[in-house]
Amino acid sequence: MNKTIDDLKIDQVDYIDSNVVNVFCEFDTNKGYYEGGLSADVVVREEEGYILVDAVKINLVEGEDGNEIEFTCDAKKLESKLETLLHDVLHSKMTNENERNLVEAIG
Repeated sequence: MNKTIDDLKIDQVDYIDSNVVNVFCEFDTNKGYYEGGLSADVVVREEEGYILVDAVKINLVEGEDGNEIEFTCDAKKLESKLETLLHDVLHSKMTNENERNLVEAIG
């Protein structure tokens, strides 16, 4: 089965540097088990309460067996999906480590 951008869900956000976070997203099509994931370094900024993604560097895309897989996507769609996911992290009702790491990067 092909993995798509629409299947991505945030798993972890790690602070790397000012305006840079590492994001690990899992592919989730509601199968109930690990379906693989995507790791990317993301350059972010906040503007009027919104998270904007300026650049994405994909580090790894893995399948459900943990082995690296090929993944092709539209760069603008990936940026847009990550903006949405990170906006949700920032405006989550519960403060967690992902939110703290994102706030540190955009602070």
